[in-house]
Amino acid sequence: MKDTIDQNTIPVTVYIYKTDSAVAPGRQHELGEMLLDHALADAGFTRYERIRTKKGKPLVYATTPAENADRGPEICHVSLSHTSGYVICALCVSRPVGIDIEIPGGHKLSVSQMRRTEKKLLKKEFEPEFEVALLPANEQLLRQRTIRFYERWTLAEAFGKMKGVGLAFSEGYDEIIRCPHEIRHIENTIITVLADGSEQEHLTIERKEVSI
Repeated sequence: MKDTIDQNTIPVTVYIYKTDSAVAPGRQHELGEMLLDHALADAGFTRYERIRTKKGKPLVYATTPAENADRGPEICHVSLSHTSGYVICALCVSRPVGIDIEIPGGHKLSVSQMRRTEKKLLKKEFEPEFEVALLPANEQLLRQRTIRFYERWTLAEAFGKMKGVGLAFSEGYDEIIRCPHEIRHIENTIITVLADGSEQEHLTIERKEVSI
């Protein structure tokens, strides 16, 4: 039984770096690059080549070229995300991985805007029409609806990053949730990690809060 469990497990390490909420997006991007180097060193990689695709997906290659290849093989899979006060990185040796972090309510969307975004992005209608009229009058239900939106949004972002296409993917919600994933509320954020795999597999996530 243990061998079966091990075979269906995808280990992922998530590195979390807390920043000042006033840090500009450009500086957050720089911190993301620094966090990625920290993650690679922590995982034991000392010699590697890092590039980014046209869509911004980071790729990590061995510095020693493989036979009949221009560069070495990919040595691990990584993904980055940031929001106000946080920069995070996911690292997985065995599978493509995606990660996203959001603060619920950070985009200041109305209920109708959230519903339209979900339907366009995830190709699925989640709630009936009457919800749009009823929720704004109930603060607690509105908060719950907002949290559900950001859970779905981070799931889509993580999937797009894992695929290396951003949000320009053709799959819908029912296909995305079949990938091994975890949605976790940490402090005031929602962090979603997703890896390439099947419904029979699951993630084991180690979280490390670091200083860089």
